[in-house]
Amino acid sequence: MALLLLPVIPAAVPSAASSAAPGARPAAPTNCTSLYTVVKNDSWFNIAKKSNVSMNSLFQANGATATTPLFPGMQLCLPTGAAVTTSTTMPGATTVPGEQPVQLASFPTQGPCWFIDTWRAPRGGGRLHEGVDIMAKAGQYVYAVEAGTLTKQTVDRPGSLSGNAWWLTGADGSYYFYAHLSAFAADLRVGSKVAAGQVIGYVGRTGNASGAHLHFEVHPRGGAAVNPTPIVRAVDGCTNSTPPAQPSGTVPATPSTLPPAGGGTPTATAPSIAPPAPAPAPAPVQTAPPVTAPSGTPPPASSWQFFSPRTAFDSAASGRTLVAGETQTVQVRGLSGVAAGTSGVLVRLTASAAAGNGYLVTHPCGSPPPLVSTLSFRQGVAAVGTSIVRVSNGAVCVTASARVQAKVEVLAAQAGASGVGLQPITANRVLDTRLTGRLAAGTQVTLVNSALGVPAGAQALSMTVTFVDPAAAGTLSLGFCGQGPWKAPIATDGVSSFAMVMRVNSTGWCLSSSVATDVIIDVTGAWVGPAKVATVDPVRVFDSRDVFGAGGVTNAGVPVQVAGAGGVPGGATNAVLALTLVTGGAGTSVFVHPCGESPGSGTVIAAVSNRVHTAVVPVRLGGGQVCVRSIHPADVIIDVVAAG
Repeated sequence: MALLLLPVIPAAVPSAASSAAPGARPAAPTNCTSLYTVVKNDSWFNIAKKSNVSMNSLFQANGATATTPLFPGMQLCLPTGAAVTTSTTMPGATTVPGEQPVQLASFPTQGPCWFIDTWRAPRGGGRLHEGVDIMAKAGQYVYAVEAGTLTKQTVDRPGSLSGNAWWLTGADGSYYFYAHLSAFAADLRVGSKVAAGQVIGYVGRTGNASGAHLHFEVHPRGGAAVNPTPIVRAVDGCTNSTPPAQPSGTVPATPSTLPPAGGGTPTATAPSIAPPAPAPAPAPVQTAPPVTAPSGTPPPASSWQFFSPRTAFDSAASGRTLVAGETQTVQVRGLSGVAAGTSGVLVRLTASAAAGNGYLVTHPCGSPPPLVSTLSFRQGVAAVGTSIVRVSNGAVCVTASARVQAKVEVLAAQAGASGVGLQPITANRVLDTRLTGRLAAGTQVTLVNSALGVPAGAQALSMTVTFVDPAAAGTLSLGFCGQGPWKAPIATDGVSSFAMVMRVNSTGWCLSSSVATDVIIDVTGAWVGPAKVATVDPVRVFDSRDVFGAGGVTNAGVPVQVAGAGGVPGGATNAVLALTLVTGGAGTSVFVHPCGESPGSGTVIAAVSNRVHTAVVPVRLGGGQVCVRSIHPADVIIDVVAAG
């Protein structure tokens, strides 16, 4: 259902193909008793000849002229006396002459909008277009075209063609397919009864869509799709921006996942990249594999103080490369901002020029590297991420599993009673260029503090950054507006993500990309307030490879006990987790969230097929647990690096 490339037409000005007055129907005589389905290479002359009628009577029956285009699948009215050959006869038909086999009670979308006939136009992969693309701004309402039942739903996920989609079935079995929605209307689910004109969703560009629009299909009486263009045109509502009366008596507010009126970036909470379909209740708590005992007593929880990033180690700058199995001691004592007696630091890691696939582990010095992963990397592809690690004798250690260049920057240090705590929050989608417009190469986007949701007194925010369909490998520049940015690599994968912690100030963040790409940013935590969190020696609390064998985590979800595991305090309510996603033959999105809450309240990481990806993220605990689920089966490993 990829969008056909068409000339740009202002959304507020309907095209000639949609210029009929709202509700207008073509005039037709009263002698239409059967319908003819246009086939490939048909013409008005051929249809008239094989139907044994005159061309004039055929034109009159359909309100057409010799220049009216024909498309395979179009339904035509045949006058009385026609020799029906490949026509579709309507037994006992009560159809008003000249009308289509389906009559809509409502137009599918809120105006302004526009559309043209692209029925059976070629699409990627040898597909043909079986609907009509109604171009409208992201966030405009999508309506039920008749009273019926929502019989099926799909949700956006990596590789999806339709993205968020509904199937609406009417009383006679006719069904209507709506694709690429940005979001679904609240309180609607499969089986819900809806009235004609009821809001069922919002225009978007999820799935395989290159611009905001609604892909709309019509399947009369549950059969094959027919050309919906004349059916939609008969009730063209592209000039009508006023929603019809709703069954509830009020028109629903635009969901917070969408940009505010007039453009800009979303500012309120939103579901994750690909919200999973409703899932059954999680199974009982799985038995996690034995955890590695901590190598020392973790320090008490304390506050954190952020400062400008300080480079503590850079192997490339020193002309070195870490070899497989090498442990590098990184001195942090003496760095500006790091107190002499600090017990933990927050570091940013960069891996580059890797000779093979592998990972980095940050850990306290003086003990063997634990069986955990802090940052995964691929051969020849740079990777970035953050981690929290306990300081021992003024240093932290980094161990590489493969030959790689590594850089360690210190972003914050534990600061006793001063500083800020960590508050994991319900994921706040602050940018989604799939809704606001694809980020062009060299174009700058500004995220002000109100859009970021920066609470008073916050020093930094934790976030996940996801790239979707980049045009090529490139670089994302992100930092304080007006100051030198930090640069993150963009891989060529269709979907990739990383987790990051960034300081905040009064100017907000500015970002740009060296290549065209879609960018999604979800804020998952605020470094603010009294909720203290302390480093723990990394401890593995879950590995689906040990629990499920080859099955992996699925959308059914599984709870994982965090509080009390290894050196994690038994009363912990927050944790910082290193999540490692191992995909097989399908890409996926993995959600980790407080048990008892929706997946969108936690965090999400995504990867294409056959990848190993690690992200360090903050998560609230529900009853000492987190729940993890995956859109497609995949292995998930969870290591705890801090808790409080």
